[in-house]
Amino acid sequence: MKNNPASTGSGSERAKVLIIGATGRVGSQVVEELDRNSDSITVRLSTTDQKKANQWQQQGWDSVVLDLDKPETFADALDGIDRIFLLTGYTVDMLRQSKLLVDAASKAGVSHIVHLGVFTSRHDLIPHFMWHDMVETYIEASGMAWTHLHPNVIADTSLAVDPPITEIGSFTVYWGDAPQGWVFASDIAAVAATVLREGPKKRGGANYYLSTEVLTGPQVAAILSKASGKEITCNVLNPDDQKAIIEQIPSVLVKAYMESAYITMQLAKSGQMEAQTIVKDDVLTVVGRPGLTMEEWARLNLV
Repeated sequence: MKNNPASTGSGSERAKVLIIGATGRVGSQVVEELDRNSDSITVRLSTTDQKKANQWQQQGWDSVVLDLDKPETFADALDGIDRIFLLTGYTVDMLRQSKLLVDAASKAGVSHIVHLGVFTSRHDLIPHFMWHDMVETYIEASGMAWTHLHPNVIADTSLAVDPPITEIGSFTVYWGDAPQGWVFASDIAAVAATVLREGPKKRGGANYYLSTEVLTGPQVAAILSKASGKEITCNVLNPDDQKAIIEQIPSVLVKAYMESAYITMQLAKSGQMEAQTIVKDDVLTVVGRPGLTMEEWARLNLV
């Protein structure tokens, strides 16, 4: 599917899509989805690593070096681009990075930005939720078409670990035994890839919320144990158990984000995140199938 010819079967010109965050947990799976089906689009991958860009080029991908902290890298990366998958780093710098990128995209003639945010209610007293709200408001004001993806807790962060969870025999949550809404990165990627293929005419101006199941950590452990046939336990910790770890982070920007995550865990543990403890499966809305359940994921990955 890499670097398809610049025309579709109908003779119309293919839209060119830039994937930001292409090496990350979600972005890499967006790339896999588009490699399987890039109908109607061509794909450009971006990375901060020149060696990785060279490797992709050798594999047949259109790839560029793009560093969100270096605006001088934007012009070449955005040249000829119609649609962008925007995924920023987990630091407070997402505000500056996003504004600079959106401004450059508008100047370059980009028509559609697909932004990966959080499961926001727009009224959450959580700093990084507010940062995402502000980024999305700025995108909407840019004049470009937009689509916002709102994943709840990304299960892979806790469960898709190395060494595998079946070897470790446990995973950890920092919000006590409170319930959370969960979604898998593969489903986020499937939604993102579909939106990027179908474009703004069908998907512009939409907010898609991705929360497949609401479960406590111990409930997740019970489901994984039953499905895999192996004993898996949940280490039920509290927000303060992570506070000491956060205090050791040297980067001010990263620490600011993690301190916001700490607030999230406090609110979750105290039952003050009712807007996030719901099922809202827009995987079904966009892709046409339900999102993966914990049981299904365990059977696919742990058996």
